[in-house]
Amino acid sequence: MRLLPRFSPWSVVARLSFSAVLGVLLGALLARGAVSLVLALVPAGQPYVRGVVGTLAAVLSVMVGFGLSGALSTRALPIARLGLSRAQARIRGGIAAGATAGLLIVPVGALMGLAGIYRGGLLGDSFGAGQLTAGLGLVAALYGLLSGGVLGLLTVRARLAWRPAVAGLLGFGAVGLLAGAAAGAVGVPNVLGGGGWVLLAVLASVLALGQVVGDLLIAASIDAATDRGEQDRAHYGQVAATLLVLALALLGIWTVARAGVNFVQSRPSNPVPLAVPVRQNLSTSLGCAAPNDPLELAAWRVTTQNGRPDFSCGNAFLGLLHTPNPDPAFSDVPPTPHGGFDGLAAQMADAKREVLFAVMEWDDEPGRGPGAVLAGGVAQLYEQVRANPAAYPDGVTVRIALGNFPVPVNLDWGPQVYAAARDLLAAGVPLTDAARKWRVEVANYSGTFPHSHAKLLVTDGVDLTVMGFNVGPLHLDSAKNGGYGGNVRDLGVRVRGPVAADGLNVFDDLWTRSSLLSCAPDVTAATVQRACRLGEAAKATHPQGTDQVQIGVKGRERVFSLYRREGFRAADDATVNMIGAATQTIDLMHVSFSMSVGCNLALLNPGLCTFDEALPWMEALADAAGRGVQIRALLYEHGFLGLENRVGLAVLRRELERRGVADRLEARWYPGAVHAKTLLLDGRMLLVGSQNLHYSSWTPRGLNEYTLATSAPAATAGYAREFAFFWNKAQPAELPGWLSGAGGEVD
Repeated sequence: MRLLPRFSPWSVVARLSFSAVLGVLLGALLARGAVSLVLALVPAGQPYVRGVVGTLAAVLSVMVGFGLSGALSTRALPIARLGLSRAQARIRGGIAAGATAGLLIVPVGALMGLAGIYRGGLLGDSFGAGQLTAGLGLVAALYGLLSGGVLGLLTVRARLAWRPAVAGLLGFGAVGLLAGAAAGAVGVPNVLGGGGWVLLAVLASVLALGQVVGDLLIAASIDAATDRGEQDRAHYGQVAATLLVLALALLGIWTVARAGVNFVQSRPSNPVPLAVPVRQNLSTSLGCAAPNDPLELAAWRVTTQNGRPDFSCGNAFLGLLHTPNPDPAFSDVPPTPHGGFDGLAAQMADAKREVLFAVMEWDDEPGRGPGAVLAGGVAQLYEQVRANPAAYPDGVTVRIALGNFPVPVNLDWGPQVYAAARDLLAAGVPLTDAARKWRVEVANYSGTFPHSHAKLLVTDGVDLTVMGFNVGPLHLDSAKNGGYGGNVRDLGVRVRGPVAADGLNVFDDLWTRSSLLSCAPDVTAATVQRACRLGEAAKATHPQGTDQVQIGVKGRERVFSLYRREGFRAADDATVNMIGAATQTIDLMHVSFSMSVGCNLALLNPGLCTFDEALPWMEALADAAGRGVQIRALLYEHGFLGLENRVGLAVLRRELERRGVADRLEARWYPGAVHAKTLLLDGRMLLVGSQNLHYSSWTPRGLNEYTLATSAPAATAGYAREFAFFWNKAQPAELPGWLSGAGGEVD
């Protein structure tokens, strides 16, 4: 191999290492400096401008740093034999590295955005070692492919340019896989624990290693390809064409990204308001009076505004659902193989007229996942109908609404709708049985930005279960399923009574915004993908009359139905109102604890995120602390969500410190994996549902969410025992000093 004979291989490695480290450090320092300059020049009252300008400044800084690294590295590449001057070589090397960084920043940012906005699904609720390794390996390989290919087109003839492209892919890709595996094993929060400069040093080391290994292979490939010296040099027409294509590509990718952002922010809204459920004389017969309890009154004022009926009284609390199984230390619910999924399946099997089930995800795990468990409940119901049709004189309708959750790996939206149909058919459930008035319908939410995150089960228009968990193995007890399961903690709440009328209304709202899956009459589990298609809009009819059933009083508990979607934000308002009515304690167990999406840039500079960008629930928490309320927060520590939670927790702590009430907040990391969205106020009002304390669930065009709030003593006492159990096992939520604002980086 003829790598510049005047240099030894070690000299080449040293020069490449120097150029890589210098370029990376300069880019990072420019990015931090640019962000700090934006903070100084743009007023704190303009967070959107801060975010946009700060991001652009950081991106340009990274491009400059990569460009410098590429320019300096050309001294170690065998380009001189092509007859290029030192200046020409540096310019072309800098363009190749800088332009490639610019091309990759947008897709990398998009992947980070998906990880932040769409939680769960293919990546689960934690960004594990496998995903991290594959992700970094892919991004590094793409960078190497583009960088080597562009450098090849700028220096050697087109027929030879494939060699440095492949060499870059292999070199950078290998280092990316190694870095991903190491970061996954150590854990991203641990990498961040040393502060901003430690993080910078780690990134610089990884990028420098990639630059050295990748450029060594690129150098070897160019050396092997250029046997004829200047005759193998790229002619000026090829160089000009390459530069033109690069410019158009950079312009195009930024234009597409901008158009995508504009589309998400300005997409046409669905103007149809949420229907008002009409139950003849139901509200009157219940005789629901305005509650006296301040927490109940705070929710009641929201749920009954604009003439909406009051279904909050006369309900019965039936129990909490746990995934995985609850510990005997805080619950006497007997363990089952599938935890809360067995409870959902049992509720489905007990139905007499109608099953309405809505969930964001239904994982494709044929024969063994929670989807098979729920399909088994529907199959049991069908067998009962077939064995004794007289007990079901009106027939039975089963409807399953999926949330159109995206799968980033293949840019597909809502494929779980086919998984649900496949599980049902595999369990022996026919989609239609006209003789027995049996019908099963599956639909997929039509909204993409956002999708639906709500999770609920309504049976016979009387029983209502609302939960935070999806249909997937992450929530299974691995010990009871041979290691199959993620032990991710979550809860659901089941009630019976008038509030189910509003639950049915919420399901109908989701259903009418969905597309119905139509299947051929001879469809089987094996042919679902080709025999079924999403077509016409679903219609919210109720052949068994469950939308008009007179429920009557089922108990003495207050239960409030809290729904939110674009154009209807009762859940947001009621939650904020109830936090505002708390006077003693607030205990929350949540997977998310985030600021606005722009605050993710706080990893570059904590001062970029201030309390001005706090979401309404966080503002309410800060005000509660100011009134003397003691707040305890059990939060998720790991993965991308863990990073967002750290930013949110740091900002709230700084604000409480400013107000002189920092001692009113105590936060701990949940001991394990948690997906719960639960809140206990003053020990007597419990909220359980799907709404995260996350920007995706609180913006005007955010996700569809559904929560139940109840003051049932059995519910609040049971949850209090569970919270205390995990609180005592949890470790304090310590934050790096640089993120907390140490060092004068905060406004």
